[in-house]
Amino acid sequence: MSPAAIGAARRVPRVVVRSEERRLAPGLAAALREYHWRRSFIRSECLLRDTDHGPKGEDPPILPDLPSVRSQVYLGGLGRGSYNHHVQIARHKGRFYVAWSNGVRNEEDAGQRVLIADSADARSWSPARVVLDVPAGEPYARNCVAMRSDGERLHVAVMTEETIHDATATGMRRIDNQTSIVEIRSSADGFGWERTFSFGNRVRWIFEAPRPTREGRLLCLCNTTREGPAALLWPGLDLGAEPAFIPIPEPEDASFPYGEATWYQDDEGLITVFWRDEGASCRMYANESRDGGRTFSVPVLTDIPDSMSRIYAGRLGDGRFYLVNNAVGTLLDRSALLLLLSRDGAVFDDAWIVNDDATAMRRKGLLKTNGLQYPCCLAHEGRLYVAYDANKEDILCDSVAEADLVGRPAGEA
Repeated sequence: MSPAAIGAARRVPRVVVRSEERRLAPGLAAALREYHWRRSFIRSECLLRDTDHGPKGEDPPILPDLPSVRSQVYLGGLGRGSYNHHVQIARHKGRFYVAWSNGVRNEEDAGQRVLIADSADARSWSPARVVLDVPAGEPYARNCVAMRSDGERLHVAVMTEETIHDATATGMRRIDNQTSIVEIRSSADGFGWERTFSFGNRVRWIFEAPRPTREGRLLCLCNTTREGPAALLWPGLDLGAEPAFIPIPEPEDASFPYGEATWYQDDEGLITVFWRDEGASCRMYANESRDGGRTFSVPVLTDIPDSMSRIYAGRLGDGRFYLVNNAVGTLLDRSALLLLLSRDGAVFDDAWIVNDDATAMRRKGLLKTNGLQYPCCLAHEGRLYVAYDANKEDILCDSVAEADLVGRPAGEA
């Protein structure tokens, strides 16, 4: 289908949106600007004073490091696949599980498969094993796009697409998205997997697992193959039931082609959704639902910086709201992964550095990029677990006690 035909088939027209909204407290907005400003100078090897050695040399630091414990889930490399991305984390029958996409070198190349590892403590991880492979010689790539446990079974959503592509096209546009199919694979013990549900080719991308709303209905965001971005709302907690597709208007100048969105819900029932923007604004869009996910407002541009990467939001056990992203206002600068905190879900007033260690990929590949990226989070028994990848090569998992996430809001004296 031609781009013109695809556009004509969309049921949801673009919406002209001129307004913007503030989601950052003034102190945190200033701290993020200062942090990014100083990091940019140091990365350019432009020292500002005789004693300068980077943002971590500030006393007190502009943004504090997360007091976390870090583990390595998987080390990419020759023979193991040097492309590892699309990480998901879940807890199932007393163990932690991390799943991800694994390929030889390039993103979305033939043979890309889904791997999984498990752990009793999220520190020491089992060897990786295959959830879904690709038969030798077949022109398909598997993408790990969601993982959820219902207590009895562990479910992994896998997007499969043909990799026969136009080598002259850029980025993901080199692959025909009309070939994608999203299916659910389920297992009782994380070893034997069977196909239990299929969205067919109506869903193009999902990037985080459906989560329950306050009224007990699963909800997630997606991008459809022909109808643009949408919310998926299930009738209950059965992932195998048919969800309703709720169109999301795409604002003028914004672009949500992969449905990389995340959400949380406050005690009053308000659902807030954050969107990655492929329109190069380097900021997030946000919209809301006041009726449990049945209808949504038009997404509005916020002041939350984002380098155009995956984002993840949720609530801690103590009720606070969090957002993990590359909160850097430079396109594709994923060198710093940050955790933003909010007490009311409306305005973020605190931030921590999850990881901003210098990284460099060991083997270049199509669409691979340096940085610490694509977080997926799990709040469990007073700790927050953040799984992510380094350079689309290695899979990491950090955990932090919620009780340690206490300090003065960023920017306050």
